[in-house]
Amino acid sequence: MLEPPSSSLLKTLSSLKLCTPRDLRRCRGYVRRLTRDLPAFDSIWIDALVQSRRLTAFQGQSLEMSQGERLQVGPCLLLERLGGTATAETFLARRRDAEDVCVLKLTSTAPEQLRPQSELLAKLVAAAADFSHPAIVLPQATQAVEWPSAGDWRLVTISRHVRGPHLAELLVRRGRFPASVVVEIGRQLLDGLATLEARGLAHGDVSLTNVRITPQGQSVLVDAGLVSVFRPEFSFHTIRSAERYDGLAPERISAGLPPSSSSDLYSLGCLLWHLLAGRPPFAAGDPLAKIAAHQTQTIVDVREWVPDAPDWLAETLLRWTATNPAARPRSLREAATDFGRPTRGGRRRLATFRGDFDRSTPRKPPTETSSRWPLTVAAIFVMSGAALSLLDQGARNFVLSLARPRTELLTRETHRQPTGDETTIVAREPQPIPAPDESGRIMLAPGGRYLAEDIAGSGSLQIVGNESQPAEIVIADRALSLWAERIQLSHLRFTRQSNATDLSSPLLIADCQNFEAQHVRFDQPGDNSTQTRRRGAALAWRPQESRSRRETQVALRDVVFAGAHPAIYLDSLPNRFAADNALKVGHGDFIQLNDPGAATWICDLQRVTLRGSGPLLRCWTTPETSPLSRLTLSATGCVFDLERPTNHTTSETTRPSLIAWMTGRLPSNWTTAIDWQLTGTLVSTDVDVITRIDPSTGRRTPVDESRLHIDGLVAARFDFAGPESPHPADSSLQSSDAPRANTSPIGIDADKLLPASSN
Repeated sequence: MLEPPSSSLLKTLSSLKLCTPRDLRRCRGYVRRLTRDLPAFDSIWIDALVQSRRLTAFQGQSLEMSQGERLQVGPCLLLERLGGTATAETFLARRRDAEDVCVLKLTSTAPEQLRPQSELLAKLVAAAADFSHPAIVLPQATQAVEWPSAGDWRLVTISRHVRGPHLAELLVRRGRFPASVVVEIGRQLLDGLATLEARGLAHGDVSLTNVRITPQGQSVLVDAGLVSVFRPEFSFHTIRSAERYDGLAPERISAGLPPSSSSDLYSLGCLLWHLLAGRPPFAAGDPLAKIAAHQTQTIVDVREWVPDAPDWLAETLLRWTATNPAARPRSLREAATDFGRPTRGGRRRLATFRGDFDRSTPRKPPTETSSRWPLTVAAIFVMSGAALSLLDQGARNFVLSLARPRTELLTRETHRQPTGDETTIVAREPQPIPAPDESGRIMLAPGGRYLAEDIAGSGSLQIVGNESQPAEIVIADRALSLWAERIQLSHLRFTRQSNATDLSSPLLIADCQNFEAQHVRFDQPGDNSTQTRRRGAALAWRPQESRSRRETQVALRDVVFAGAHPAIYLDSLPNRFAADNALKVGHGDFIQLNDPGAATWICDLQRVTLRGSGPLLRCWTTPETSPLSRLTLSATGCVFDLERPTNHTTSETTRPSLIAWMTGRLPSNWTTAIDWQLTGTLVSTDVDVITRIDPSTGRRTPVDESRLHIDGLVAARFDFAGPESPHPADSSLQSSDAPRANTSPIGIDADKLLPASSN
């Protein structure tokens, strides 16, 4: 007999009205198939309700953790978690009395601020009662609640839900926007902000993540007025991530002024500048550096980055982003009058632009006039031990930016069939990548050559080549950019076109929760020149926003990174990074990442060989005062033969480092930040385990290794089968004078790796 759900689960489901007895009866077949003769645990019933779409995945997870009571917040039932910061969390919710979907934000507040902030929110809600503008979302209701437990007070704001991606997501997936689209976005937002100004209100946080684009082509600013309630004065004591300060007006920093219509105009100017150029006006990765730049520097003419930007638009942005507020337009309405009102044609244009993101490839090529010369934006700007100025070059963070709209590199004649030698020539040109089938799978022809482009999938996205004749993905002036919840690649080669002009972009950008690559090779040949060393990483990964980090994983098996470039850039820490039988040969680091601190992650390496490369791991701390995240570093049967870096001042070589911490000061938890789990791993005899490198001066300071607890790392002399080359067989371990505790293989299995191309 099938065991029913527990009484506690039934009580929770009933009290929250998550499902009916009829819904449970419909799930019996699913539960019976899974349990057979085993007990039907509550987790199986919950999974059945999720599969039948009676519960969301977030609700199911909360019930499994016995936190069902947290799903009810005031008059709403939580559906999904959309995102959060250290002080606020945002959820998709449903009103219990109206059944409509809304956005619910929970903001923590100090006990002494609870009453005054509640009163300010109530005034904001009252002002929004008779306010209506398609480009502005104000809170519709507010309430103080104890959540997630008694005594923990939160202020709740409820707003209408806007369906559509935010601009930061679209910018990562596409790169810089066409000027005509930027103008329409600016007109819509400016008209909404001017209407807010007429009510005596300011938005306070005009940023990429707060602007959503609906399928109908409407730009919408969410969270209007909340900054004036919770953060009316800028404070250095509550520094957030660097991108939150991309549009911070200088008067808010120096004078501590609250948000105003003038500061909103400055922020809007920075936002439109960002969309045009594909990068923020100040690209420093350190939040303090970005704040200082807004306070002390003038934003340059956008035409320096986008030569084909309309003159009138560039001059308008210069006025809006003037450091002195008196040099900006006197009001938002005055600026809106000069800039122009939103039009139906512009809305249709924006709807078409927005709709292209729902397809695997754009419906038609961009009609914008292409740049007079290629716009080179540093996609992953590698410092590689050079002393770079943080404020001047902003190299602390790597900006994943697609330099310009994709152009058609292959012109095909449709009125006649090529004959003779023409057939051979056409066959060698890279072809467009086919669209995914219904399951999200793309099968590539044996030995086929395909041009990199943007591909998006709703769930799983798989690109599969032929096992005996892998397909080749050719990168011209932009990377292969993939966006899906799960991405799987197999039997592929990635190469950069010989005449490509933008050498700073990565070969592959993967925006997903779970990334897997098997039997894949990345080739980016080059010499030891400065230009070569500053190339972007071959693989750049970042997780999707508003998703749990616990679900993230990057896994590589039988993968080769060949050439003078970094191998992998992690925009955020995954829960787990794994590499099995991987080779990195040539200049450049193996892994580069930004460490936000206060996180934990696993790096699991099996039979990984680094030959003539930079550090295994190069880490930038954000901010520098934060402790390092907790890393479990597991390495078995690995060989690390690292490049001897050169001091650019004295031209002398220095000792290589297994791990490089890019920070001006040693983190407080440096002795315990890494849990070393090493077995049979070889490293050359002149290697420092960890070196601290000051990003502003390039000064290298090895840490005291006697305070580290490291076992299983063997410093020894060893020889490879051949010279350093792109051929994996040359990097097989031939001999070593290290003592062997067992006969387990060490180093790569070259037979399982893709050989260098014969082209």
